[in-house]
Amino acid sequence: MFAVIYQLYLKSGREADYQAAWHTVATYFKTHRGALGSCLHRTDDDRWVAYSRWPDKKTRDASWPEGNTPSEMLPREIQNAILVLKECTDQERLIPEICLEVVEDLFFSPQLAAMR
Repeated sequence: MFAVIYQLYLKSGREADYQAAWHTVATYFKTHRGALGSCLHRTDDDRWVAYSRWPDKKTRDASWPEGNTPSEMLPREIQNAILVLKECTDQERLIPEICLEVVEDLFFSPQLAAMR
């Protein structure tokens, strides 16, 4: 399993716009590009943390175009939603993304599933 974590601060008053665009993008990548799921959090200091889970890094890299602009390989609706995400982000307080490979995950552990 492979996870990508994004941390950022939003511009004032853009929370609803960000949430709607995030939902659109996360749903698309789960439904059409192989993501296992995504989650969005807000911290006590108003930092927003989102992560997506992928079966592996290869799937994520093949599904998420590189570069700072939305790729033409994505549907127009998703390109526009990515632009909204960028517009909502406070670029002066940006925190870089963190990529992690899951080594052990008790949440998805087969032993835990057997106990349910």
